[in-house]
Amino acid sequence: MPRPVIHDNDGHVDDILSSLLLWLSPEVSMQAITVTDGDCFAQQSFEALVKIATFLDLEGAEIAYSDEPCPNPFPDNWRRESYIINELPIFSDNDFRSPYQTTRPRKSQTLISDVLGNSKQKVTLVCTGPLTNIAAVFEARPDLKSNVEHCFVMGGAVSVAGNVEMPDHDGTAEWNFYADPMAAKKFIESGLPITLIPLDVTNNVPVTREFLLKLDAQAENHRASQLAARLFGLVKGFNYYFWDTLTAAAVLRPEFFTFKDQRIDVAGNGKSQGKTHASLFGGKKVRVATSVKIEPFEDMVLEILRRK
Repeated sequence: MPRPVIHDNDGHVDDILSSLLLWLSPEVSMQAITVTDGDCFAQQSFEALVKIATFLDLEGAEIAYSDEPCPNPFPDNWRRESYIINELPIFSDNDFRSPYQTTRPRKSQTLISDVLGNSKQKVTLVCTGPLTNIAAVFEARPDLKSNVEHCFVMGGAVSVAGNVEMPDHDGTAEWNFYADPMAAKKFIESGLPITLIPLDVTNNVPVTREFLLKLDAQAENHRASQLAARLFGLVKGFNYYFWDTLTAAAVLRPEFFTFKDQRIDVAGNGKSQGKTHASLFGGKKVRVATSVKIEPFEDMVLEILRRK
């Protein structure tokens, strides 16, 4: 039986691609996709996801968003890509299709609470943006934890340098956790079963030219591959990694990964806010991904993107 999944994300290229991987996989029953105002402008990313679902004739998941700002916003020039994604020419085909979702979108926290409260099966959470939405849900409704099967989180830098370069920060944090450090801290300390996909593993899996050539080769015959190629085209020239797609892969193919259990703590404030580090006595025990088999992972991504 497919596992019910909620994907909470912040609407950037790799977030959208991770949604596609989950949505197109028969192992998953996508229940909800919720957008937080992280590395995007949330309404733009919501509209883009509706267009993507229309373009690919997808079904099942309700899409929602929350535009409450993160305490430490992502740079505007990164977030503006959500406008570009929302206006991709590829969506012109949608003029001849019925829109995937026409009702007024619900707030992310409301949808997440509704799915968790009414699902007959325990639900898997996949979190690939700041944890603002998810932490707020469990702070308001701690009883909903009992209906969570597992949480897969892209975030943190446990034994490697962070990727935050801001004037008042020491560079030790990863961006999702830095964007809302207290939400990350509360979530890690929530007692929920968590698998963390940190920079320690994603740093080793860049989006390579060889991968993109393979994707381009199958794009002519597969709409999902064509869309993925257009999305990756927006970040050409940057050092771009499979951050969120690896997180989706950990749900679909955990056998590709090596994990270890560690007690993890998160700095909630100060110049190191958002920093994750292993702790002997503090924090909470979570499962941390330490390595991944790259070739099988890339093959899986390409295979899934041939399904539509």
